[in-house]
This record gives sequence, C-alpha cells and structure tokens, in this order.
Amino acid sequence: MISFLRRLAGTWPARIFFAALAAAFVGWGISGKTNLGGGDPTTVATVDGRPITAGMFDLAFKEDMAQAAQRFSDPTQVPPALRREVAAQTLERLVTEQALDAEATRMGVAAPPAAIQDGITAIPAFQGVDGKFDHDTYLRVLQQHNLTPQRFQDDMRMQVTKDQILKAVTAAAHPSDLLTGLLFGTLFETRRADLVQIPLTSHPAPPAPADAVLQRYYANNIARYTAPEYRRVKLVVLSPDTIGRGLKLTDADLHAWYDAHKAEFQAPEKRSLQVITAGSAETANALAASWKAGATWDAIAANAKTRGATTTSLDNTTKEAIPAPELAAAAFAAPLNVVTGPVTEPLGFQVVRVTQITPAKHPSYEDLRDTVRTRLGEERALDVIDTRAQKLQDLFAGGNRIDEVPADLGATGAEGTLDADGNTPEGSRAPIPAADKARAQIVADIFKTQKSDSVQLTEGPDHVWYAIAVQDVIKAAPRPFASVRAKVLADWQADQVRHAAEPAAAKLLATINGGQSITNAAWGSGLQVTRTPPQLRNKPTPGVPPDLAQLLFTMKKGEATMVETNNGFVVATLADITKPDPKSQPEELDQVRRALTKSISDDLLVSYGTAVRDSAKPVVNQKVFDQFAQPASE
Repeated sequence: MISFLRRLAGTWPARIFFAALAAAFVGWGISGKTNLGGGDPTTVATVDGRPITAGMFDLAFKEDMAQAAQRFSDPTQVPPALRREVAAQTLERLVTEQALDAEATRMGVAAPPAAIQDGITAIPAFQGVDGKFDHDTYLRVLQQHNLTPQRFQDDMRMQVTKDQILKAVTAAAHPSDLLTGLLFGTLFETRRADLVQIPLTSHPAPPAPADAVLQRYYANNIARYTAPEYRRVKLVVLSPDTIGRGLKLTDADLHAWYDAHKAEFQAPEKRSLQVITAGSAETANALAASWKAGATWDAIAANAKTRGATTTSLDNTTKEAIPAPELAAAAFAAPLNVVTGPVTEPLGFQVVRVTQITPAKHPSYEDLRDTVRTRLGEERALDVIDTRAQKLQDLFAGGNRIDEVPADLGATGAEGTLDADGNTPEGSRAPIPAADKARAQIVADIFKTQKSDSVQLTEGPDHVWYAIAVQDVIKAAPRPFASVRAKVLADWQADQVRHAAEPAAAKLLATINGGQSITNAAWGSGLQVTRTPPQLRNKPTPGVPPDLAQLLFTMKKGEATMVETNNGFVVATLADITKPDPKSQPEELDQVRRALTKSISDDLLVSYGTAVRDSAKPVVNQKVFDQFAQPASE
C-alpha cells in the first residue's frame, strides 16, 4: 500500500528523498540498535517508540519484491541475496517514513484538509474519461488495492505533511553564482590543438626475415597463436521454429494470418528534415538564400541565432508527426537535399531541407509469404511444443541417443566442433538451430557438459528445448608454426613498422620541446599540421583521438604531447583555450544551475534523513526481520 501511495501521490521532494536515501544506505544497514531476539514477535522494528508491525512490513515488502522479480523470467527464482537486499531497503524506507512522521508531530506540522482533498482529486488514476476526478473510479481503485477511503486519506495526510517538511529542507538548495560560474567554466571551456599525424602507412613493411627470426617471434608471442579449447558435440533442438517448419498449413490459413497481421509490416513514408523558423519573411528569405548558395547547416544555425531565428532537426519523422500542416505538406513534397520555402504558417516562416527519405512500406501477401509461413508455424507450434518436449524427455530417459530422435517430433539435430564463442575452427559461426538468447545458453552449456554426462533435455529462452552430447574435448594448444607462418610474418612486419614510426614521432616531439613551433618542426619533416575543432571536456570530437582529448585539459597553452593510435602516432600542441561566456550561452548556464540545485537538494535530503533517523533511535527485531528476508527453504 505504501508503494501504491508513493506511485500515485508521491511529490517530487518525497521521490528524491527516498531515492537519495536508498542510494546512501543500500549495503550500509539501519542505524541504531538491533534486537537479536525476543521482543514483540509481531513487530519488525520500533522508531521513536512507534512500531513497524509485521503486517505493515509484509505488505510493503511484497510490493517491493514484486517489482524486483520483474527482471527475472521466472519470478520464483529470485536469488536469496537479492531478497535480503530488497528486505533491507523496504525496512530502511519504513523506518525513515516513521521517523519523518514523528518529526512532523514534534514540529507541529499538519496537513490542511483542503490540501489532502486537492492531492487526491489531482491523482490521474482517480480521474474519469473526461479527465476530472471521478468518485466511483476512486473507490474502485482503492478496492483493487484493499484500501478503505479513510486509510487512504490518513496516508495522504502523512504524505502531504512530510512533503511540507521536505520542501522546506530543499528550499535552501540554491547554488551560489560563484559555484555555478566555476562549474560552467569547467564544463564548457573548449580547447583546440594543432596536430601532426604520423601514420604507419608512411613506413614501408620490411622484407621477410629468416625463419629463425619468425620462430623466435612466434615463441615470444605464443598466446597469439594458441587455438582455444574446442568441443565436438551432437545436439538436438526442439523449438517453435523447428516444429513450425514441419506443420501443414493451408493457403487459407496463411491468407487469414496475413490479413490479421499485415498492419505490422506496413509503414508510412518517413523523412529527416532540417528546419529554420523565422519571425519575418525577410529573415527567412535571407537565410534560405544563404543556404541555397552552399552554406553548411552549422553555419546556417549560427547565422539564424544572430537573427533571432531558430533551427531544428527532425529525424525519421512521419508527415502526421509534424505539428504544422503547412510545413508537413511542403516537406513531404520537396525533393531530397533541396532547400524549400519559406513556408508561411502560424509559427512564422519556415525553410526546410529534406536530408533523407525512407519510402513507405506496403508489402503484399506474396512479398511476405515466407515470413507468414514461418510466423504462423511458430504460433501453431506453441500449442504442441510442451507435449513433444515431454516425449523427447521420455526418449532420453529410456536411454535413446540424440541421433535416435524420431523425425515426426519436429526437432532438428546438429553436429560439429566449436569454441566457447560459438565459432568453428575455420572461424565461421557454428550453425546451431536457435536464435541469439537460446543459442548463447546452448553454447555455454556445451562447455559445462562433460563427455560422461547423460543426455538431458533442458529448457532455454523463448520455448527452446535442447539436449547436448559432448563427443570430444580438444584442449587449447599452440598452433604449429608452419600453419600460422603467414600470420606470424604479418604480425612481425606490423611491429617493425610501428617501431619505425615511433622514433619519428618522438623526434618531432623533441624538436618542438626544443623550442620550435609545431608548424616549423612539421615542415622540416615534410608533415602536415591540422587544427582540431573546439574540444569540450569529456565529450568526444570527431578527428581527435580519445587519449589526446583527455590530455588537452591537463596541458598548458603551447605544450606538446604524443599519443599512440591504432593507425600510428599523433604529435600535438595545445593551440588555444576558449573560456565560455555566460551571456552568450544562457541555456548551458541554466543547465549547470539546475544540475547543481538537484545535487545540493539530494545532499540536503540525505543529511536531513540521516539526522531524523538517528534522532528517532530505531530498534530492529532481527529475528522477525530474518523471517521475511530469508526464503522459506533456508
């Protein structure tokens, strides 16, 4: 019931409060005393003298467990450790709620009846089809959750009371202008670098050395040339797909299924758009002319901003999803990559360019016949798969081998050799007749099964049943030098090229550190200097190696560094540092302020929650708690 109330009526301070407390106290446990035994067997804990009864805890714990179990395909298989963790979180929340109630009583905080009434009538779950509070709906929803109106109103009263306290706590969450400015300056500072690429391709591969050299390289890097463990197996798979392929389906069956499901395969035309919205025809025409003359989208966006216009991109949108009918009509009539407009509509004047067109899909029955056959077969197979799985299990229990499975069961067999990644010795994907999830489980089980194990039928994901017989285990072993000589030669040559490129990069770096500019040093080496786009902290920029991007924000202007990439080496100097201007980036500044406000609010709520809990001196009845936290089988 408490979880139900929280979902229906939880206000933002309360939601933040309990989420922050959960993050702060998970794994830490309830503060206060623990009663290891004895005490009231109907009480899980007491808070400021108030009991948390076993009934209260049981109801809240069941709701929390139901949510936790949703992540498991079989809700009955929740790990014991998770059950105990959920129990601890439930108790922590109930203790905190009781502590807040006690604090509200001490402070004399009360909920006005009007506020309770307004809170209830505003809950969407209690509203009728007209969007207004409906008393019959209200009573029906409460009945579904075994609640009386009086009980719900009492809990709403506590909710509103606690909300008043928590709002007062978070009211002080205002970051100073100094702190906001410092964080804004850190996050939106940009840096650019001048860099020189020294690619591996600029150094020719050396000729092949004597075999003795390659054999020594092979021995020193033997892990590269070691074959993984392989297993030769026989397996049989019974699934909706394998059964469905053998079912007899008439043309009438197929046509009926297509008629019922054809909407799944149809899709309207979609387009990706770039749109300018201007307040005047003059501005729209000027921007359109610049765009038609070849200006880039980034340049257009910058120009539009200075003129008070806005730009936006719509990706893969339908005609109906565009809010302005005039723009929708123009955009879906425009050719690809042609600037169209201005279009006059209520929001102003809009110019549009279509950057991508995804044609509509209206496949016919003939287009989808194979798909229809497969899908209908799988649906019909679900009606018989359990019965056939039982027959298959009975066969194995009676001593039958995998290759003795009757064809009329609809199972499919497979035989071959594979590694733990599901690949054959030739490097191709092993042809296991199962989709991704089931295939992964089958491969994993192959490498858990021993040669001596009896054949067992196992149920996997998506109604897939399978059985495995391991024929042989081929242990991991180095491949013979002769069989991998070509790869050894290629690896040796690649290492030699990298060893040749590294001194060249180091020499360039030393020249720069010796006082020359990167431009002069590169010119003397016949290399080209490029300047990177502005780089934000912790935000990737195309063309800037990630390792270099991190280093740039630790360097001084003019300082040089060198990083290794997959394709060679990069030598760079920090060219400039641009501090952000709050006046020209008001949205970004507000974003930082909001993030800081939330962070401070969370900190205040956690600190307040800790203080309230400590002052309430909670005492846990460990024996009663353990009865809930441990599964009945333990």
